[in-house]
Amino acid sequence: MKKNVLKKCLSLILAAASAVTLFAGCSSGGTAASNGGKQDDSSVKILDVVWFSDGKEGDSFKKLADQYTESHPNIKFNMVTVPYNDLESKIKNMLNGGQAPALARVTNLGPFENQLVDLGQYVSDKQAFINNFGEGLKFVYDDKILGAPMDITANGLIYNKTAFDKAGVKVPQSADQIWTWDELEQDLKTVMAKGGCKYGMVFDKTAMRLSTLFYEMGGSMLSTDLKTSNFNTTEIRNAVTLFKKLHDDKIIPNSVWLGSENPNNLFRTGQVAMHFAGSWMIANYKDQIKNFEWGVTYLPKGKVRSSVPGGKYLSAFKGSGKEKEASEFIEWISKPENNAQYCKENLFLSQVKGNESLDYGYGKDFFRIFSDELSATSKQPGAEWGYSSFTALVQNDLRDKMSDVLAGKLTVDNYVTTMDGEITKALKEVSK
Repeated sequence: MKKNVLKKCLSLILAAASAVTLFAGCSSGGTAASNGGKQDDSSVKILDVVWFSDGKEGDSFKKLADQYTESHPNIKFNMVTVPYNDLESKIKNMLNGGQAPALARVTNLGPFENQLVDLGQYVSDKQAFINNFGEGLKFVYDDKILGAPMDITANGLIYNKTAFDKAGVKVPQSADQIWTWDELEQDLKTVMAKGGCKYGMVFDKTAMRLSTLFYEMGGSMLSTDLKTSNFNTTEIRNAVTLFKKLHDDKIIPNSVWLGSENPNNLFRTGQVAMHFAGSWMIANYKDQIKNFEWGVTYLPKGKVRSSVPGGKYLSAFKGSGKEKEASEFIEWISKPENNAQYCKENLFLSQVKGNESLDYGYGKDFFRIFSDELSATSKQPGAEWGYSSFTALVQNDLRDKMSDVLAGKLTVDNYVTTMDGEITKALKEVSK
């Protein structure tokens, strides 16, 4: 009897040992096979993504992130959604607390330049990644890739088609029909007189929008190497003089640049013939303007054609412990087909080559014109506004002192010489 019990015990022990060996063999390396095809949680890396949304782009990003997880089951994403006004402070607090996010959607690389991952260390082919993008947002600094342009914006002209048709004024239909500024002013006066518009144009109260005139007149804020001021020139004086004349002639209402009136609201009323704005307003006006027809036409030309690129980047941060995984995801989401999905869903322009003319569900011809404006723009506007540590120091003065010119508190010469000094001072500050 005892022998039988011992044999049974020995058999149970051997069976248990075999089972342990079997499961240990299946689970070696923590592979998904050890868990019925499910990923072993110990190997999953969660990438925190600090994100802000103007519309539905957060949903578009989540869809792409889910697609990535399907093919990379060891990568998951945790969205940390913040209002845009809190974006920089949120990221800085995370960095100061030793909890760097893996990724963030940002509009300004300057504040985080020293904390950003050089994507060139991790992408499969550094030069091919750089060449994936056309001109526009600057994202390579001192041979370091500090982010990838997710989308790009352009300054341009949105016009009240109903008012123009009523006045019998035609807008340019191609790049070779572009107005001069004098021609545009005369046509706007006609639309004001015959089209039922109180004003000819509203102009966003931002330094970036104002600077479009600098570039169109052949000027720039900085030298081509971005090391010295180029502001004290005839070209800049001509741009400032033009902007003042448009206000003095009542083409542009004083209520925006000398008050607090919202140019978007003014244009939506139908009282304004044109809005000098940006490509992002297409999505806004698509849903909000119901009482008249509107469209997009070409910017007028000074010495040259020019717009100013803006937009958002996706960047990775040092200290997250997931620098490689974050960089590889940025490379994936920057592929033309993935970027196209994101931009089409949100009515964004793309800087990715091959995506210059996407098949948008709405406003395809509008975006074609904005894209053409960017194609006609030199590298200088993008280089200057991409020098964000510099522009952060001067953009408020550029805007506010221009308001002083319009109010008669500063002459054009005062403005140019004062800002020339401020720009020189800012360059010294950022070079320390």
